[in-house]
Amino acid sequence: MHTSSAARALIKEGSGNRTRKCLSCGKDLVRPQRKYCGPECRDGMSWVLSLSNGLLRTFNARYAAFSFTSCHVILDVLPAWSKLVSRFSSERVNGNTPAEDLKNLVLDWGRAWHGLVENHTSRSRASLKILEENLAEGIRPDTLRPVSKQRPRLSREQREYLRILGVDAKDLERPSCGIRINSAFRRMAKLHHPDIGGDEEKFKLINEAHKQMLYWSENPQFTSKRALQDCWSYDGATNRWRPPL
Repeated sequence: MHTSSAARALIKEGSGNRTRKCLSCGKDLVRPQRKYCGPECRDGMSWVLSLSNGLLRTFNARYAAFSFTSCHVILDVLPAWSKLVSRFSSERVNGNTPAEDLKNLVLDWGRAWHGLVENHTSRSRASLKILEENLAEGIRPDTLRPVSKQRPRLSREQREYLRILGVDAKDLERPSCGIRINSAFRRMAKLHHPDIGGDEEKFKLINEAHKQMLYWSENPQFTSKRALQDCWSYDGATNRWRPPL
């Protein structure tokens, strides 16, 4: 796909700032196209989630989900042998990152488990006791099962083209997305065509956006991701965590 240098320059100049949150600490991102504040923030969360794997294996977790608010960190666990979810939560500590608070939660329950085992409780019984103490019967187990979701694979420029045309990325998931793109182009052309006093450079960019997105609709590309919305998700089959959708 070829994009003119003039179009690239106009895209860069016209790019809007959308507020997005860091998946690790929850702060507003300075660069909205990124998922994390930086490598340190990302790696800190990854390390703590990996640390939690030991506790999850101890509980024989089939699925787990981690989320956080400004007040709490929450770890939901669905054991492989159960249809009930156990919820482990703790209040946030002022000045701590969510990763630091999750680490404290995991270590606290790890110590509780070891305390039971050292007090002559079997390992499986210790796990069962802790899980039963934290049962959350109001949580449906299917909410912890990651779902596969397909999304259009778009470059930064293609996303900007959608913004120029006033087309939502979700519209590209439909087989008729080409019709939607043409309709959006006609609407924008009526507003910005030079023959009716519109800006010529703006119209050139609209025309370029229309051409490039029609090309995408004829050769669509999608990415597939198995995860949860707004929660970090753990799959016991792979012993891996995935970031939120």
